[in-house]
Amino acid sequence: MSPCISIAASSLGVEQGNRLESQYLAPVLRKLDGALYEGVLTSGENARECLTRAVLVATGGTEDTIISLAKKTKLLYLLYIEEYNSLPAVIEAVGYLKNNGKDVSVAKLEGTQQIQELLEKLGRIEKTYEKIRAARLGLIGGVSPWLVYSKVEPETLHKRLGAGLVDVPLEELVKTYNSVSEVEVPREIIENALEVKIPVSEIQKAYRLYLAIKQVIAEKSLDGLTIKCFDIIKELDTTACLALSLLNTMGFPAACEGDVPLLVSMVLGEWSTGQPVFMANPAIISGDSVLFAHCTAPLISSYSLMTHFESGRGVGIMVKFPVGEKVTVYRVNPNLDTLRIFTGTILESPWSNRHCRTQVKVKLSQPRVILDRSFGNHYALVLGEHTEELSGVARLLGLNLETY
Repeated sequence: MSPCISIAASSLGVEQGNRLESQYLAPVLRKLDGALYEGVLTSGENARECLTRAVLVATGGTEDTIISLAKKTKLLYLLYIEEYNSLPAVIEAVGYLKNNGKDVSVAKLEGTQQIQELLEKLGRIEKTYEKIRAARLGLIGGVSPWLVYSKVEPETLHKRLGAGLVDVPLEELVKTYNSVSEVEVPREIIENALEVKIPVSEIQKAYRLYLAIKQVIAEKSLDGLTIKCFDIIKELDTTACLALSLLNTMGFPAACEGDVPLLVSMVLGEWSTGQPVFMANPAIISGDSVLFAHCTAPLISSYSLMTHFESGRGVGIMVKFPVGEKVTVYRVNPNLDTLRIFTGTILESPWSNRHCRTQVKVKLSQPRVILDRSFGNHYALVLGEHTEELSGVARLLGLNLETY
């Protein structure tokens, strides 16, 4: 499916609708493939059913048209102008829709770039929704024993989201690892690092595990995975941190510790934003800030290669996150019925030998929620402000939303 877009005008305002089409939509549609344009509508009677739809409200007297279009749309975005009674019509229609349990997003029409970005965003939201409904998510080795809350039954995952959970015994990965030979680490992984504090032989073992995991992904047709990574250390004397970092850097959702709710969170984020996601522990909550830390960050900026934090073995990744950048911090709860989203700013990317290797201090609104109303001990971080994409997918999936 593709996002729909139309212009709503009264029967007396078709000419104004045509002007909006010429001024705002025509330039976008010439550049953008995939959007389904329905024209200037004075009624929603013959409009198609759409998963997502953007409506440019050209005039007043369009309340019934907006409501009719809303009934044929799962995710509706209204863009109003400050003339021809567009805004009053939107206010009236939105009041009716929200009073009847229909969520709708509203913004002032600013220009063609805004429309193009919205349609591209809606396209990603639709693709994420459709992809997750058919996704095969791998659970390699099971769930780590300390995740007493962050667990999901396969039946719940399928019922809530449509996705399937594929159980992969750890022995299968170990067998694949042992079959991998002739390991040559790409030069850029080592050469691009600010510091390499471990022997190259350790990087080779970690990269060998990456190749083995990629082979399992191909054999099982996986769309994402989470791995019981501490058992890997005992079995193979290496860590999965480098493998997960490389996978997420390439846009393949990969979580550690067998945390399925966090894997679902990473899937939502990486697919809807097109950006790599960092899985992390909230290590310190102080005032309006949280220190997030883990050893598996994607290679989004300068990085160093060192040992894994808890074990002192294998490879751990220390990435320096860009200070001052906006960041979205979020997580799906273990019941898979609520998505919690924070937007914040990176205050610093510090270093301490008392936390996992990548450390990011983020300013958030109401961070105590993480502790007081726990969703589990991992959160997902993605650079940029992505509330709209995440909440859009959540609304299509029928998830409740918490935003801060």
